[in-house]
Amino acid sequence: MVETRYVEIPAPAGRLDLTRPHFVGVCGAGMSALAHLLAGRGAQVSGSDVKTGETASRLETAGCRVRAGHDAANIAGASVVVWSSVIDAANPEVLGARAAGVPVVHRSHLLAQLVAGVDRSVVVTGTHGKSTATAMLAAAVGHLSPSWAAGAAPVGGVNGHAGAGLLIAEGDESDRSVALYRPEVAVVLNADDDHPETFAGTADVVGTLTDFATQAGTLVVSADDAGAREVTGRVRGQGGTKVVTFGESTEADVQLLSAVPTAAGGSTVTVLDPRGVQVSWTVPSPGRAAVLASLAAYAAGRVLGEAPQVLASGLSGFAGVQRRMQLLGAVEGVRVVDSFAHHPTAITADIAAARELTDGRVLVAFEPCGATRVRVLGLRMGAALAGADEVVLLPVRDAVATEAGAVTGEGIEHAAASAGVRVHAADGLVRAAVVLAGLARPGDVVVTMGVGEVAGLGALLLQPEARPLAV
Repeated sequence: MVETRYVEIPAPAGRLDLTRPHFVGVCGAGMSALAHLLAGRGAQVSGSDVKTGETASRLETAGCRVRAGHDAANIAGASVVVWSSVIDAANPEVLGARAAGVPVVHRSHLLAQLVAGVDRSVVVTGTHGKSTATAMLAAAVGHLSPSWAAGAAPVGGVNGHAGAGLLIAEGDESDRSVALYRPEVAVVLNADDDHPETFAGTADVVGTLTDFATQAGTLVVSADDAGAREVTGRVRGQGGTKVVTFGESTEADVQLLSAVPTAAGGSTVTVLDPRGVQVSWTVPSPGRAAVLASLAAYAAGRVLGEAPQVLASGLSGFAGVQRRMQLLGAVEGVRVVDSFAHHPTAITADIAAARELTDGRVLVAFEPCGATRVRVLGLRMGAALAGADEVVLLPVRDAVATEAGAVTGEGIEHAAASAGVRVHAADGLVRAAVVLAGLARPGDVVVTMGVGEVAGLGALLLQPEARPLAV
């Protein structure tokens, strides 16, 4: 989850009746994943959202009933009403459910019950890359037909699936709810200074991820990331949880030997397996983050007892994740790539990944997200954006109101410009598309980056009736 607020998450009174769940904000990343999973299990799923679109259509195709807007009448017949941390406590559906005596639970408690209800489970978390690693693991062990729920959908698919036996799920650390899960295998990709509305800094994030990891039978964890190494040290200090590491470090149990860029824009990855054999596979997306996510998936698969070549085959067949350095298309020699990056670390990583795709320039259109995030991390965002050749800066998206009020992107713009990159302000997607059309030339890569409305910018750049890049 990207934009949230600090919330208290009360425990449910007892076991949840999941036969007729209603999701308030069903089109959200985490909520839609659970809706897909439960619908696939035969539940009568309903939900509502202020924004619907393609996500709602896919949910309806899966058998869910989706209503536009929030109204107490929408919860009729629900056995439980599910909310997430972006939903206001005064939401009419939440209030209506409480008044009617219908159980109201946070999405994390629903997922915790699902994890507890299976014999084998993996929960993947970390500040960056967890949606990709979750979907990669589901693909790597696809022969097992697992159930899975991720915060983003694989290219051409949806973000949740009901299978048999094994459950693979993304665990959201943004509101600390990840500590509720007790999986067989915990995967921690990294621990960074994020979600300042909830955490006091990296050490605070590390504490929450440690609480989560110590409840698992095995921890699969990065050997490279400083925050993840701190989690590892604490977990080993407490004992009781086996630790398996992955990364470029020569001390990693699953060690990255090489990642060679491919002509298609991804990488061929070769690792040294704990048993001393070399194993290779391909990942479809550029950049180190995708490579390391695939290592995490492979390591988790090995912990589950799957054979190296079976996992490599599953990973090589993976098509990528929507909005995670996803190639949308090209016009007049200009490639357009969509990125979900919104934190300074991820911004830096995705700009570096874009440079793997071209000898030309990298142009970034960035939409900052969250007033609190921008206040705390804005200057670092600007410094990270300076890795691009040109930046088009959109207004700050602030879907969750804060007591401190709105914020502008002025600090981001100043920091980026001070670091030497030219910044072009745009008041919306149409203006951003026009600016990019004037800047781009053959051989460039345009990266549409951030959360929210910017996800639609690629279509404006590429759709036949507009195609500003072809001007």
